[in-house]
Amino acid sequence: MRRVKRAPVEIFSLSFLDIISCAFGAVVLLVLLARNADVPSDASASEVTVRIEQLLAAQNRVADLSARLNNELETLDEAIAAASADETDAEALEQSIPRAQESIAQVRRQAQSLRNEIRFEQARLNVPSSADEPSPEAGGIPTDADYVIFVIDNSGSMSADQGWRQVTRVVEDIIASHPEMKGFQIMAADGSFMYSGQEGRWLPDTTTMRQRAIQGLAGFRGGASAPEVGILRAIELYKNEQDKVSLYVFGDDFRPGTLDQVVTEITQANMRPNGTARFRIHGIGFHRASYGNAAQFSAFMQAVAKRNRGAFVGLPN
Repeated sequence: MRRVKRAPVEIFSLSFLDIISCAFGAVVLLVLLARNADVPSDASASEVTVRIEQLLAAQNRVADLSARLNNELETLDEAIAAASADETDAEALEQSIPRAQESIAQVRRQAQSLRNEIRFEQARLNVPSSADEPSPEAGGIPTDADYVIFVIDNSGSMSADQGWRQVTRVVEDIIASHPEMKGFQIMAADGSFMYSGQEGRWLPDTTTMRQRAIQGLAGFRGGASAPEVGILRAIELYKNEQDKVSLYVFGDDFRPGTLDQVVTEITQANMRPNGTARFRIHGIGFHRASYGNAAQFSAFMQAVAKRNRGAFVGLPN
């Protein structure tokens, strides 16, 4: 409702001073008449009574006006105090808003960091994720993709029992962090598919299919360490997909010496005519204490991820 702005009340106006002056003048006049004037000897008792009543009425009028004046002064003082308090409160509130916003942002950052740590620890320990609100990121990697492709190095250094269990847990965790995707696919680093005959298609995102895919990873071993081959084949087969697609490249090895050339080839293949990347390409690096090429894979995937809107995460053994 629109507030009507009223003109301020002027207590000491000209009319008010006229009333006060007249009242005091009347009192003084009556007092003088009552005390100093000679009352005629022939004045009746009724005339004296009338003069006394007039005096009392004037005195009552003055008392009433004085009380009204005091009330108006009190109201003015209260209004001034309230205005001052409102101004102080407004200034304090204005100063507290940025502090409150920064506190909220800090709490959100801490909560997101904690969620990321929990997810990766659950992936390492094979603990099911809690049913909290899905996060738009996991470990710093956006999880808003409609489709997900896993390109996994399943060579000997990656597919040893203990190491392969870690790969399986991370795949399961990434799938769980995409609660609303439309489909997914699992490939080997050399370009072969876990489910032969499904090249260029999507596995349906159902609870049953997720479980079957995770269980199927146990026998999906024995390929070669050639992540660039799997990446390029995935781009070629799914480049016409219009929805959001993310590639997750798992590995611990990269052998070609022409790293810049391979990164450029992948980036150009993944580029749309308008100059934007078709897919986000993320790297998940596995460090093997007995294997010395993890640093090369990390350098390779960091370069690919940086040029293709992705992120790289290195996991300990």
